[in-house]
Amino acid sequence: MDPAHVVLRATYGLVVSTDGGARWSWVCEEAMSFAGIWDPPIGITAGGALLVGLPDGLSVSTPDGCGFSRAGALEGKLVVDLAVDKTNPARAVVLTSSPLGSGFETRLFWTEDGGASFTDAEAVFPANLRGLTVELTSDPAVVYVSGVLGGPMPMGVVLRSADGGKTNEVTPVPGSDDTHGPFIGAVDPTNADRVYVRLDGAPGRLLHSADGAKTWEELFVGEGALLGFSLSPDGSALVVGGEKDGIWRSPAPAWAFEQVSRLHARCLRWAEAGVYACTEEVLDGFSVGLSVTAGSTFGVAARLADLCGPLPCPAGSTTRSTCEPRWPILQTTLNVVPCDGAGGGPVDAGVPPGEVPATEPPGDCACGLARGVTGGEAGVFGAALAAIGCIGARRARRRGFRSYEPRGRRS
Repeated sequence: MDPAHVVLRATYGLVVSTDGGARWSWVCEEAMSFAGIWDPPIGITAGGALLVGLPDGLSVSTPDGCGFSRAGALEGKLVVDLAVDKTNPARAVVLTSSPLGSGFETRLFWTEDGGASFTDAEAVFPANLRGLTVELTSDPAVVYVSGVLGGPMPMGVVLRSADGGKTNEVTPVPGSDDTHGPFIGAVDPTNADRVYVRLDGAPGRLLHSADGAKTWEELFVGEGALLGFSLSPDGSALVVGGEKDGIWRSPAPAWAFEQVSRLHARCLRWAEAGVYACTEEVLDGFSVGLSVTAGSTFGVAARLADLCGPLPCPAGSTTRSTCEPRWPILQTTLNVVPCDGAGGGPVDAGVPPGEVPATEPPGDCACGLARGVTGGEAGVFGAALAAIGCIGARRARRRGFRSYEPRGRRS
């Protein structure tokens, strides 16, 4: 509901902008009640509150991000994914899948008030289902869940519910197993039966169903893992890619894939503002970019050194008191340039021959939208970084921005 509110998941917490990328602020992991190698599923609800999935529950922020509390109904449960209703962001669903004996206890929880309270959907799932992803649709009653059924021959499946998650129809996903798990990438915004799924691992595969997950069609096979996928806001086109494959685009459903960028994409998010992407800064020159040309060219949205510091919060708030003492170490680790210091020179790492490197003017400081570079104009890599907003592809715990969806999050 607020295109200027962008949240990036990083290996060191969350990076937040409330002005469309002009300023990036940090929320440390400890403020959200976790630390270490955990990649939380995240979502933005009505009013700006954040939902942050934890290995032992769910953390819910105040609208300004300056305070976090834990949802009592989900305490002790492993939150593997969550989804916010795009048309009614006060409504969201949380998928938990906690180990239980030789199987898993997989459950769904709903909120209708932006995370203030949660109720158990009383869903019935197979005892051997390890849940992976959940997605909402244009039909409030239709919910999709993906996961892997354990056993002698593990099998990836998508479950479709037509009653808010209480009962589910289970369908195998071709080519999936416990090492190639199915991740729901998107559901068409106007057609609840059209669903897209990416398979984890390499080579990554993109599949599509036009009949509510009853049958599947393979659309694209990558060279490496497909860490990023996103559907355009109107569902008429899609982008998919990874660190080895770059970014490919196709109209939908008249499939015609073309490579539009050689960017080392680690997550993709197609929003109203354009296509966001995250990538390997050491290879592509920046960490987050925004494309106003449907993924063909990208302007710089953020570099690691552009982080401004902890989220500005009132004295005594949870976020400020927890994160401020940890900031000096992160500032040194990311080589953040303070706003009273001098900027650097050209950033041209990984720029393919014949393309234009992004530059930053001498004497400028970090903590701003590409240090003066505007999206889609100056500093555009002809085949550079794709986009991320809110949630990207999941997986990969490396320094820099996480691939969530494989967020391979979310995405």
